[in-house]
Amino acid sequence: MPTPRLDDRPLSATGTTGDAAHDDVMDVRLAALPAGVLAQLRFTATRSALEARERAHRALEQCTAAADAVLYTAIGTAGTSGAPAKELLRIKRALGRGRTPSAEALAGLPDPVAAALRQVAAARTAHEDAAAHLETAFAADLDRTRSLLAGLAADPLLRTGILRSAPTLEALVDAATWPAHLSSDKRATRVAQFVHRAAAKTSPFSTFTCTGRSGSAVDDGALLRPGAESVRLVRQLDGKIWALLLQDLRGRDALAAVWPVRPNPSLTWLPSLSRTALLGPPPEEQLRLLPEHPALRAVRTGPPEPVPAQVWTRRLTGELGLEADDDGLVPMLLRAGALQAQDPVSEHGDRPVGELVHWLELHGLAPAVPWFPLLARLAGLLEPKPRPTDASAQRVHRRELDGAVEDLLAALGHTPDELGADLEPVHESAVLDRPVLPASVPTAGDLDLIGTARSWLSALDVKWPGRLAVAAFAETLLPEGGSLPLLEFYRAVHQELRRGDGPLAEHLRTWFAAVPRQPGLDTPLTALTAGLRQLHEERRRATELVGRCTDAQRQSARIPLELVQEQLRLRPELLRSGAPAAAYLQATQEPGSRWVVNVLHGGHGRGRARTDHLMRCAGLDPRPLHPARPDRPAGAVAAEWTGTHGSSLNARRPVLPTALDYPHTTGPASGQRRVPVGRLHVRRSAVPGLLELVDPRDGTVVVPAHVGMLADYQLPPLARFVERVFGDAYLLHPSNPPFASDLPLDRLTGITRLPRVQVEDVVVQRRRFVVPADLLPRPVPSQSRAVYLGQLRDWFADHGLPSTAYARAWGQELRGDKVKARKPMLLDLDSWWTVTELLRHSGGARFVVLDEALPDPYHHDAASPVTELLAEVPPHRPDDGGSPTP
Repeated sequence: MPTPRLDDRPLSATGTTGDAAHDDVMDVRLAALPAGVLAQLRFTATRSALEARERAHRALEQCTAAADAVLYTAIGTAGTSGAPAKELLRIKRALGRGRTPSAEALAGLPDPVAAALRQVAAARTAHEDAAAHLETAFAADLDRTRSLLAGLAADPLLRTGILRSAPTLEALVDAATWPAHLSSDKRATRVAQFVHRAAAKTSPFSTFTCTGRSGSAVDDGALLRPGAESVRLVRQLDGKIWALLLQDLRGRDALAAVWPVRPNPSLTWLPSLSRTALLGPPPEEQLRLLPEHPALRAVRTGPPEPVPAQVWTRRLTGELGLEADDDGLVPMLLRAGALQAQDPVSEHGDRPVGELVHWLELHGLAPAVPWFPLLARLAGLLEPKPRPTDASAQRVHRRELDGAVEDLLAALGHTPDELGADLEPVHESAVLDRPVLPASVPTAGDLDLIGTARSWLSALDVKWPGRLAVAAFAETLLPEGGSLPLLEFYRAVHQELRRGDGPLAEHLRTWFAAVPRQPGLDTPLTALTAGLRQLHEERRRATELVGRCTDAQRQSARIPLELVQEQLRLRPELLRSGAPAAAYLQATQEPGSRWVVNVLHGGHGRGRARTDHLMRCAGLDPRPLHPARPDRPAGAVAAEWTGTHGSSLNARRPVLPTALDYPHTTGPASGQRRVPVGRLHVRRSAVPGLLELVDPRDGTVVVPAHVGMLADYQLPPLARFVERVFGDAYLLHPSNPPFASDLPLDRLTGITRLPRVQVEDVVVQRRRFVVPADLLPRPVPSQSRAVYLGQLRDWFADHGLPSTAYARAWGQELRGDKVKARKPMLLDLDSWWTVTELLRHSGGARFVVLDEALPDPYHHDAASPVTELLAEVPPHRPDDGGSPTP
C-alpha cells in the first residue's frame, strides 16, 4: 500500500533502524450501518404533531386570555349587581376552569363576549383535534419504525452483532412471523438499541464495529463503506479457557518428556536476604523466597532457551558433579517454580488452537490426551474466517462452536459459569480485508497538536500520586548511588503497605491504595510531600487555565496552543510525560473544531498491534508498525510485556524490539531483545523524585509498555505494580473526562453543567450535563407515551439540555449492563425507542450523565458510516516547542 500524504508533505520515512516523527499506519473503525438509518428511526410525524399541538395550545391560551379580558370589560359595564353581571361572572369563572357556554347560551350574550367565547370553543376543538392527531401520528411512527427495524435486523453486519449479543433474538429474524415478533415493545426496543449502537458507534470497542487500516485513493479496491463482502470474521478462543487446557496438558506425565522447560524469568538472587526470589504461577503470582542451593544457582546462570526436561537433568548432574539425578532435581525445581514449563505454542499465534493440535500430533501425543478429539474439533471450527453473508450458516456454526467449547470445558472439569458470568467463550472480530478511505484524515500538524494536548493532560493521570508516594518511600530504601532488584523492591513496598506503622507507611496507604486517591481542594498541603504539592499545583494551573478560557455562557473553553505550550515549558520535569500515545479520533464536522478525542491511552503500537494480529489471523498482510521510542529518559528503550496474561485482548503481533520476559509466558518473539523481569533493578532517576528501571547487565533504562488491550488494572500483580510506578501511559476515557470527573456527587442537587474543553480546534472533553435521576420526569400510568414524550422534550428544553446526547447512568444500584459506563447509549428525543431505553438504562441510578453528541451522527453523510481513527501521536518536547525530532 502506498504511503498516504497526510497533508501537503509526506510523513517522515519509517524503518527499523531509526525513529519516525509519526507512524502513518492508522486503524479505521467503521460503524456497521450507514448513519442515515438513525434519521429514519426518528418519530418525525410525532414531532410535527407535538409542534402542532403546542401551536394549538398557544392559540387556545391566547383566545382564552382575550375572552377573559372581554368578559372583564363586560362585567365592568354591566355593574356589580344584577343578573347579567352575575351570569358574566359565572362564565368568567367557568372559562378559568376550561369550560365555555353552549351555543344556545351564547345567543343571549353581548356580541363581543359571544364572539370571543366562540373563538375559545373553536380553539379548544382545534387543540383536542391536535391531541388526537398526536396519538394517531405516534401510532403511525411506531408502526413505521417497527417495520424499519424488522428490515434492518436482516442486514448482514448488524445481524452478526445481534448473533453475538442476543442469539435467541437473532434466531427469530428468519421466521416468516419476524415482523410480528416486534409488536412486543421490549423486543423492538432491544433491536432499536442494537441499531443505534451499530449506526452511531457509541464505543471504540463495539460489537457492531468493523476494523481495518486506512488507505489512499490509489489503492485497488479501497473502501468508502463496509459491506458483508469486505469483512472477514476472526474467532478466537477465550484466554482463560486457553490457559486451562494448557494447565491440564502440563500436568500429564505422558507429555513431560517432550514438554520444554526453561528458567523462570523472574528468578533472581537477593543478597540482602540471602535468598532466591521468584514469582509463582498466576493468578495469585505468589512471591517465593527460596534458600540458596547449587541447583538454583545453576538455573539462574543457565541458558534461557526452552529445552526438554532431560536436557536440564544432564545439565544439573554435570554441573553439580552427580552421577545421576537420583533426587529428582528437575521435578523439584519445577514444583518450586525455578524452572517453568514452556508452552510449545505461543498465545500470540495466528491460530494457536490449530498449532497446538499439530504439535500434539507431530510428537505422537494425541492418544495420551483423552480430550484431544474435542480439541481437534474446536480447532477445525475456529479455522474458517468467513464473510458474514449467510446468516443461517453463521448461526449453525456459532452453536457448534459454543457446544465444542462447552464440551472441552466439561472434559477439563469446568463449566462456563465457573469462569465468570461475563465469559465469552469465543471472541469474534469483524476485520476489513481492504484499505479504507476515511472522509477526513489528521495532518501531521494535527497529530502534533493532539500530542501536545495529551502531554498537557498527562498531569491529571490518576497514577501520579501513587507513583510519587512510592518514590518517596524508595528514598529510605535505595542505597546511595545504587539500586535494588525489582522483586526485592516490590516485596518491600508491599510489606510496608501491609505491616508498616510509621508516617511513610500511612503515606503509602493513602496515595498508593488500590483505588487511587487524588489530592484535592480539601487536602491540607501539610499532608503532601514536595512532589505531591507540585502535582497539586500543576493540576490547579491546568484547571485555572480552563476556567480562564471558558466563554461567558460557560459552554466552551477554547485554549490557545501557546498557553498550553507555556504551561508545559514551566512544568516541573518531574511531572513531564515523554511517551507517545494512541488517540481515538473523530472529525467533529462542525465550525470551530476539527477533531474530538474519544480515548487516549499508551502508545508504542497499543491498539494497532491488536488490529495487526487480527488482520494476520484473517490471512491478510498489514503494513508493519514502527512505534516511536520514548522521549525520556534519554537512551531508554520501551519494552512490551510477553504473554497474554489469560486475556485474548492481549493477543497481538509483538511490535517493540525489546520484550520484558514475564514468568509463565512463552517469552519474547524471535528477534526481540529479551529482558527477564528478574534482571531488572530499581534506582533513582536522573530526575529527582522519580524512579526508573534499569537492566544492570548493560545499564539500559527500560520503560515498560503495556501494548495489549487488557485494562492496566487487570494485569497480573507485578506487571500492574510496574505500570503504576514506572509506566508513562495516561488514560483519557469518555467515562472520566479530564475536567469533569472530580465532582462531589454527594453534594450535587441540581443539574451540573461542564463546558466543552478544546486546545485550538481539538476537543479533549465534550460538554457534559450531570442530572440527578430523581429530577428526570418519569411517565405515569394515566399518561400516553406520546404525551410523555412531549413532556420530556419540554423539560429538556426548559432546562437547556441537548435533545441529542450520549447518556450514561451513575450510581450504586445498577444491574449488569447498566454499569458498562464505557458503552453509553445514544439518546434522541425525536425517537421513542431511545427514550424508552433511557428509562430502562437509568432505573435505580443516582445520576443521568449526558455528553454532547459530537460529532452529531444525525449530521453525518447519510450514506456513509460513522468513522473513528486510531493514530499514534508524539509527545510534546518543551525544548523545541513541540516539534517532533526528525
